[in-house]
Amino acid sequence: MNCSRCGTQLAAQMRFCPTCGAPAAVAAPPQIPIAQTTYVIGEDVVKRPLAISILAILQLLGGGVFVLLAIASLARAAIGSGRPQEDAVALVVAVFLGVIGGAQLACGLGLWKLRPYGRTLLLVFSVLWLFTLVGTVLGILLLIFLNKPGAKLLFSGRTPGEFSDDELGQIALTTRSGLATGIIVALLLPILGAPVLGIVAAIAVPGLLRARMAGNEASAIGSLRAISSGEASYAASCAAGGYAVTLDDLAKPPAGSTTGFVSPDLSTNGVERSGYRITVAREAGPFVQDVGTAAATCNGSTHAPAASFFATAEPVTLGTSGTRYFAIDARGAIYFSTRPIANPIAPSEKVVPLQ
Repeated sequence: MNCSRCGTQLAAQMRFCPTCGAPAAVAAPPQIPIAQTTYVIGEDVVKRPLAISILAILQLLGGGVFVLLAIASLARAAIGSGRPQEDAVALVVAVFLGVIGGAQLACGLGLWKLRPYGRTLLLVFSVLWLFTLVGTVLGILLLIFLNKPGAKLLFSGRTPGEFSDDELGQIALTTRSGLATGIIVALLLPILGAPVLGIVAAIAVPGLLRARMAGNEASAIGSLRAISSGEASYAASCAAGGYAVTLDDLAKPPAGSTTGFVSPDLSTNGVERSGYRITVAREAGPFVQDVGTAAATCNGSTHAPAASFFATAEPVTLGTSGTRYFAIDARGAIYFSTRPIANPIAPSEKVVPLQ
């Protein structure tokens, strides 16, 4: 009797074809097998699934990267930074990276040579991948694949001549199964998708960052306008023409009221709001003097009011939360610059009023 798939002559008791793995009793049309790498032992042949070959290469590459990082971290710890705590952390990191890298290298070598320890290490990594965002599906597929009888035989460490015909058939069916194809897809999707995601991110992220910074700057300008309005009310109704020199004094409500001259989110000097740090100070001009006393104010200010104030809005992280600095004083005009604005405001080519 000949195999209906590849034509190999079969003995009467054979249930599977030892060459292609097709069931002996079921006729099947010829199929193009999944591309595979051949691992030769003596005169016998055992076929390693393409998925296992890809995993072996990736594990070897990843292990090499981890080992290099471990060496770099170890060198840093050996050279020393003068800070024992940081050196100890670098040493621990080096050991951790070395262990992971060594395990990956051993796993890759075991997978390439179809050794039992390769399957064992891959099972461990598959369980760990279950707890990652992108590796969950791959971990599940690998756990199912590695626990199939054919996969266990493939990594049993036995030579092909030691397998029975049934066992060779199980190995062939496992290596040609749709599950192996699914593993290849799960491996290649992140590899092929990463460049696409990188291109999309390179296009989208700068635009999103600019939009966020524009929103932060608009919020900072709004905060300074609210402070200017609050200062005008404070001077007119609470401090006999003087201006508050801190946000804390400006936020204190007058006697008999529960509302201050600015909103509660601007109640403390140095408050961070929408990526900007807001402060109010006494204007440092040579002719700026105190106006009355703190005790004479309607809200019991901590500091004596002054003839003018200086309020600034500075980006918390320049280039990320904002690119411009803003300032305002008793004149009511908001100025901006790409550098911190000095107190008092001195208009120049780099410090210009906001239109």
